[in-house]
Amino acid sequence: MGGSTLKSFKTGLIVGRFQHIHIGHEKLINIGLSLCDKLIIFVTYKDNKETNKNPYDIEYRIKLLNIIYEKEINEKKIVIYPFIDINLEDGFTHLWGKSIINKYIECMNMRPECIIYGKDKDINKCFEPTIVSNITEIFVDRISLQISATKMREYLINDDYDNWKKYANNKIYGEYTDIRDKLIKIEG
Repeated sequence: MGGSTLKSFKTGLIVGRFQHIHIGHEKLINIGLSLCDKLIIFVTYKDNKETNKNPYDIEYRIKLLNIIYEKEINEKKIVIYPFIDINLEDGFTHLWGKSIINKYIECMNMRPECIIYGKDKDINKCFEPTIVSNITEIFVDRISLQISATKMREYLINDDYDNWKKYANNKIYGEYTDIRDKLIKIEG
C-alpha cells in the first residue's frame, strides 16, 4: 500500500467568484480535496471591471488562491481556470449551468464526477437535472462559519484587521494592505 489514499472521485468542480477568498471558500475547497484526486476551480468574472461587489480582478483572486494552495497546485491536485461569466446581473440560469459544464468538458475532456456547492447559495439551481445526471452534487454548510465575502469587505473598509484575520488564511495576512487598498480604490 504505497501510502496513497483512495479518493471517492477522480475529478471534482467548484465554481466561485472568491471576492476575496475566506474560510468559507476554503471549507469547500478542502472538502473537495478530501474527496477528489483532482479539483478543478473555476474563478468567474464578467468583464474584469472592478465594482463594489467585485472589487478584485481575476488575476488577483487567482493569485490569492495560489498563495493559499501553492502545494496542491504544484502537485496538480488543484487546477484553476478563469471562467468568463454570463448573466451575472440575471443570477444563475440554466444557460449559465450548461456553459459551466461545457467549459469543464473543454478543459478536462470529460464531465466532472462531482460538483461541490456552498449550501447557502442557489448555484445548484442553475443546472438542469439532465445536465448533472451522473454527477454527484455535494452541498457544504458554510453558514455555520458566519462569514461572507461581503462581511470580509466590510472588515477591510473599516480597517478591522483583527476580525478580518479571523476569517482569512494566515498565508494571505501579508496581502492585507494590498487587498484593502484595492477595495478602497473601488469604494472611492
